[in-house]
Amino acid sequence: MDPSRHDRPDRILDDWANVAHEARRPAIPPRRVTIRSGLPGTSILGAGLVAAALVVAVAWLGGRGPLTGVGGDPSASPVATPVATAHSSPTPATVTSAPTAALTARPTVAPTPSAAATTGPCRAADLHAFIIRWEGAAGQRIANLAMTYSGTSPCTLRAMARPQLVDRSGSILISGPTPSSSATLILAPSDAVTTLVQAGNYCGRTPDPPVTVAFVSSDGERIIATPTALTDATVPPCNGPGQPSVISMHPWTPR
Repeated sequence: MDPSRHDRPDRILDDWANVAHEARRPAIPPRRVTIRSGLPGTSILGAGLVAAALVVAVAWLGGRGPLTGVGGDPSASPVATPVATAHSSPTPATVTSAPTAALTARPTVAPTPSAAATTGPCRAADLHAFIIRWEGAAGQRIANLAMTYSGTSPCTLRAMARPQLVDRSGSILISGPTPSSSATLILAPSDAVTTLVQAGNYCGRTPDPPVTVAFVSSDGERIIATPTALTDATVPPCNGPGQPSVISMHPWTPR
Protein backbone atom coordinates (compact mmCIF):
# COMPACT_ATOMS: atom_id res chain seq x y z
CA MET A 1 0.00 0.00 0.00
CA ASP A 2 1.25 3.54 -0.85
CA PRO A 3 2.23 5.29 2.47
CA SER A 4 1.63 8.70 0.94
CA ARG A 5 -2.08 7.97 0.92
CA HIS A 6 -2.15 8.00 4.69
CA ASP A 7 -0.25 11.32 4.94
CA ARG A 8 -2.40 13.21 2.42
CA PRO A 9 -5.22 14.12 4.83
CA ASP A 10 -2.71 15.42 7.37
CA ARG A 11 -1.03 17.71 4.82
CA ILE A 12 -4.42 19.10 3.76
CA LEU A 13 -5.31 19.92 7.32
CA ASP A 14 -1.91 21.59 7.89
CA ASP A 15 -2.37 23.76 4.78
CA TRP A 16 -5.75 24.93 6.02
CA ALA A 17 -4.26 25.76 9.39
CA ASN A 18 -1.46 27.88 7.84
CA VAL A 19 -3.90 29.82 5.69
CA ALA A 20 -6.10 30.53 8.67
CA HIS A 21 -3.09 31.69 10.73
CA GLU A 22 -1.82 34.16 8.14
CA ALA A 23 -5.20 35.71 7.54
CA ARG A 24 -5.65 39.27 9.01
CA ARG A 25 -8.93 40.83 10.04
CA PRO A 26 -9.62 43.94 7.85
CA ALA A 27 -9.87 47.37 9.49
CA ILE A 28 -13.43 47.75 8.26
CA PRO A 29 -15.41 44.58 8.55
CA PRO A 30 -16.80 43.71 5.18
CA ARG A 31 -20.50 43.27 4.79
CA ARG A 32 -21.36 39.73 5.53
CA VAL A 33 -22.44 37.86 2.50
CA THR A 34 -23.83 34.51 3.18
CA ILE A 35 -23.66 32.06 0.40
CA ARG A 36 -26.04 29.25 0.96
CA SER A 37 -25.22 25.84 -0.22
CA GLY A 38 -27.67 23.14 -1.12
CA LEU A 39 -27.92 22.31 2.53
CA PRO A 40 -30.27 24.62 4.41
CA GLY A 41 -28.57 26.87 6.96
CA THR A 42 -24.95 26.09 5.77
CA SER A 43 -22.42 28.93 4.89
CA ILE A 44 -19.46 28.73 2.51
CA LEU A 45 -17.14 28.04 5.39
CA GLY A 46 -19.33 25.28 6.63
CA ALA A 47 -19.54 23.88 3.14
CA GLY A 48 -15.77 23.89 2.87
CA LEU A 49 -15.38 22.09 6.13
CA VAL A 50 -17.90 19.53 5.04
CA ALA A 51 -16.02 19.06 1.73
CA ALA A 52 -12.74 18.61 3.59
CA ALA A 53 -14.28 16.06 5.86
CA LEU A 54 -15.58 14.19 2.86
CA VAL A 55 -12.13 14.12 1.26
CA VAL A 56 -10.59 12.75 4.45
CA ALA A 57 -13.28 10.14 4.75
CA VAL A 58 -12.87 9.04 1.12
CA ALA A 59 -9.10 8.81 1.48
CA TRP A 60 -9.41 6.85 4.71
CA LEU A 61 -11.98 4.45 3.41
CA GLY A 62 -10.25 3.97 0.07
CA GLY A 63 -7.34 2.07 1.58
CA ARG A 64 -9.30 -0.23 3.87
CA GLY A 65 -11.16 -3.35 3.14
CA PRO A 66 -14.69 -4.14 4.18
CA LEU A 67 -15.48 -3.38 7.81
CA THR A 68 -16.13 -6.50 9.68
CA GLY A 69 -15.29 -5.51 13.21
CA VAL A 70 -17.00 -3.41 15.75
CA GLY A 71 -18.81 -0.52 14.12
CA GLY A 72 -19.11 -2.30 10.82
CA ASP A 73 -22.37 -2.84 9.06
CA PRO A 74 -23.01 -6.52 9.53
CA SER A 75 -25.36 -8.10 7.14
CA ALA A 76 -28.75 -8.44 8.73
CA SER A 77 -29.49 -12.04 9.23
CA PRO A 78 -33.08 -12.69 8.42
CA VAL A 79 -35.00 -14.19 11.26
CA ALA A 80 -36.46 -17.42 10.18
CA THR A 81 -40.21 -17.18 10.58
CA PRO A 82 -41.86 -20.51 11.06
CA VAL A 83 -44.21 -21.11 8.20
CA ALA A 84 -46.88 -23.70 8.41
CA THR A 85 -46.41 -26.28 5.71
CA ALA A 86 -49.21 -27.40 3.51
CA HIS A 87 -49.24 -30.76 5.25
CA SER A 88 -49.49 -29.38 8.76
CA SER A 89 -52.88 -28.63 10.14
CA PRO A 90 -53.80 -27.09 13.46
CA THR A 91 -55.09 -29.40 16.03
CA PRO A 92 -58.83 -28.96 15.94
CA ALA A 93 -60.28 -27.62 19.15
CA THR A 94 -62.41 -30.07 20.96
CA VAL A 95 -65.98 -28.85 20.81
CA THR A 96 -68.00 -30.10 23.67
CA SER A 97 -71.65 -29.90 22.95
CA ALA A 98 -74.00 -29.06 25.75
CA PRO A 99 -75.77 -32.13 27.00
CA THR A 100 -79.09 -32.43 25.32
CA ALA A 101 -81.88 -32.69 27.79
CA ALA A 102 -83.65 -35.94 27.37
CA LEU A 103 -87.09 -35.38 25.99
CA THR A 104 -89.30 -37.06 28.46
CA ALA A 105 -92.79 -37.65 27.28
CA ARG A 106 -95.24 -35.89 29.49
CA PRO A 107 -97.23 -38.48 31.31
CA THR A 108 -100.80 -38.63 30.28
CA VAL A 109 -102.98 -37.53 33.12
CA ALA A 110 -106.00 -39.72 33.37
CA PRO A 111 -109.17 -37.71 33.72
CA THR A 112 -110.49 -37.67 37.24
CA PRO A 113 -113.62 -39.70 37.26
CA SER A 114 -116.65 -37.72 38.20
CA ALA A 115 -118.60 -38.51 41.30
CA ALA A 116 -121.43 -39.73 39.09
CA ALA A 117 -119.15 -42.36 37.56
CA THR A 118 -117.95 -43.69 40.93
CA THR A 119 -121.14 -43.24 42.96
CA GLY A 120 -123.96 -45.70 42.62
CA PRO A 121 -127.64 -44.86 42.15
CA CYS A 122 -129.71 -43.97 45.16
CA ARG A 123 -131.75 -46.80 46.64
CA ALA A 124 -135.49 -46.35 46.76
CA ALA A 125 -135.49 -47.31 50.45
CA ASP A 126 -133.31 -44.23 51.21
CA LEU A 127 -135.55 -41.78 49.31
CA HIS A 128 -138.61 -40.34 51.03
CA ALA A 129 -141.04 -38.31 48.89
CA PHE A 130 -144.15 -36.48 50.12
CA ILE A 131 -146.84 -34.19 48.74
CA ILE A 132 -146.62 -30.72 50.17
CA ARG A 133 -149.95 -29.52 48.67
CA TRP A 134 -152.28 -29.73 45.68
CA GLU A 135 -153.13 -26.87 43.37
CA GLY A 136 -155.74 -26.66 40.63
CA ALA A 137 -155.70 -24.76 37.32
CA ALA A 138 -157.85 -25.07 34.14
CA GLY A 139 -159.05 -28.58 34.83
CA GLN A 140 -155.61 -29.69 36.01
CA ARG A 141 -154.39 -30.83 39.41
CA ILE A 142 -150.79 -29.98 40.31
CA ALA A 143 -148.97 -31.67 43.17
CA ASN A 144 -146.01 -29.89 44.81
CA LEU A 145 -143.64 -32.58 46.06
CA ALA A 146 -140.35 -32.85 47.93
CA MET A 147 -138.00 -35.78 48.47
CA THR A 148 -135.17 -36.27 50.98
CA TYR A 149 -132.24 -38.65 51.01
CA SER A 150 -131.45 -40.56 54.21
CA GLY A 151 -128.45 -42.59 53.03
CA THR A 152 -124.97 -42.36 54.57
CA SER A 153 -122.95 -41.84 51.36
CA PRO A 154 -123.50 -39.87 48.14
CA CYS A 155 -125.64 -41.40 45.43
CA THR A 156 -127.00 -40.49 42.00
CA LEU A 157 -130.59 -39.66 41.14
CA ARG A 158 -132.16 -39.33 37.72
CA ALA A 159 -133.78 -35.92 37.42
CA MET A 160 -136.67 -37.42 35.46
CA ALA A 161 -138.74 -40.51 36.19
CA ARG A 162 -142.05 -42.00 35.08
CA PRO A 163 -144.86 -40.32 37.13
CA GLN A 164 -148.02 -42.10 38.18
CA LEU A 165 -151.20 -41.18 40.03
CA VAL A 166 -152.09 -44.01 42.44
CA ASP A 167 -154.57 -44.70 45.27
CA ARG A 168 -154.21 -46.41 48.64
CA SER A 169 -154.07 -49.94 47.19
CA GLY A 170 -151.37 -48.92 44.75
CA SER A 171 -153.67 -49.10 41.74
CA ILE A 172 -152.51 -46.87 38.88
CA LEU A 173 -155.09 -44.20 38.05
CA ILE A 174 -152.96 -42.34 35.45
CA SER A 175 -149.53 -43.33 34.14
CA GLY A 176 -147.12 -41.02 32.38
CA PRO A 177 -144.49 -41.77 29.69
CA THR A 178 -141.01 -43.14 30.40
CA PRO A 179 -138.44 -40.38 29.87
CA SER A 180 -136.08 -40.94 26.98
CA SER A 181 -133.16 -39.22 28.70
CA SER A 182 -132.42 -37.53 31.96
CA ALA A 183 -129.77 -35.54 33.75
CA THR A 184 -128.18 -36.97 36.87
CA LEU A 185 -128.12 -35.37 40.31
CA ILE A 186 -125.71 -36.26 43.09
CA LEU A 187 -127.31 -36.42 46.50
CA ALA A 188 -125.36 -36.23 49.74
CA PRO A 189 -126.85 -37.43 53.01
CA SER A 190 -129.80 -35.26 54.09
CA ASP A 191 -130.09 -33.55 50.70
CA ALA A 192 -133.55 -32.69 49.39
CA VAL A 193 -135.05 -32.11 45.93
CA THR A 194 -138.42 -30.80 44.75
CA THR A 195 -140.65 -31.17 41.69
CA LEU A 196 -144.13 -30.51 40.28
CA VAL A 197 -146.46 -33.20 38.92
CA GLN A 198 -149.41 -32.16 36.77
CA ALA A 199 -152.36 -34.51 36.04
CA GLY A 200 -155.46 -33.97 33.86
CA ASN A 201 -158.68 -35.54 32.53
CA TYR A 202 -159.31 -38.37 34.91
CA CYS A 203 -162.58 -40.14 33.91
CA GLY A 204 -162.10 -43.45 35.78
CA ARG A 205 -163.61 -44.97 38.87
CA THR A 206 -163.75 -43.31 42.22
CA PRO A 207 -160.35 -43.80 43.78
CA ASP A 208 -159.75 -45.37 47.20
CA PRO A 209 -158.19 -42.63 49.32
CA PRO A 210 -155.63 -41.50 49.93
CA VAL A 211 -154.57 -40.56 46.40
CA THR A 212 -150.90 -39.82 45.88
CA VAL A 213 -148.08 -39.73 43.31
CA ALA A 214 -145.51 -42.44 42.57
CA PHE A 215 -142.25 -42.32 40.61
CA VAL A 216 -140.86 -45.28 38.68
CA SER A 217 -137.09 -45.15 38.06
CA SER A 218 -135.33 -46.46 34.97
CA ASP A 219 -134.36 -49.68 36.81
CA GLY A 220 -138.02 -50.32 37.76
CA GLU A 221 -137.89 -49.22 41.40
CA ARG A 222 -140.95 -47.38 42.60
CA ILE A 223 -141.09 -44.49 45.08
CA ILE A 224 -144.57 -43.65 46.45
CA ALA A 225 -145.00 -40.21 47.94
CA THR A 226 -146.72 -39.74 51.29
CA PRO A 227 -150.16 -38.04 50.75
CA THR A 228 -151.17 -34.84 52.44
CA ALA A 229 -153.80 -36.71 54.42
CA LEU A 230 -155.17 -40.23 54.70
CA THR A 231 -158.54 -39.00 53.38
CA ASP A 232 -157.09 -37.13 50.41
CA ALA A 233 -158.91 -38.25 47.25
CA THR A 234 -157.71 -35.48 44.95
CA VAL A 235 -157.97 -36.35 41.26
CA PRO A 236 -158.25 -34.08 38.17
CA PRO A 237 -161.76 -33.55 36.71
CA CYS A 238 -162.93 -35.43 33.63
CA ASN A 239 -162.80 -32.86 30.85
CA GLY A 240 -163.58 -35.19 27.96
CA PRO A 241 -164.84 -38.76 28.25
CA GLY A 242 -163.07 -41.03 25.85
CA GLN A 243 -160.03 -38.77 25.88
CA PRO A 244 -156.78 -40.04 27.38
CA SER A 245 -155.71 -38.96 30.82
CA VAL A 246 -152.37 -37.18 31.11
CA ILE A 247 -149.70 -36.78 33.77
CA SER A 248 -146.22 -35.23 33.59
CA MET A 249 -143.47 -34.06 35.91
CA HIS A 250 -140.83 -31.36 36.10
CA PRO A 251 -137.24 -32.47 36.71
CA TRP A 252 -136.12 -32.92 40.27
CA THR A 253 -134.40 -29.74 41.47
CA PRO A 254 -132.11 -29.36 44.53
CA ARG A 255 -134.08 -27.73 47.32
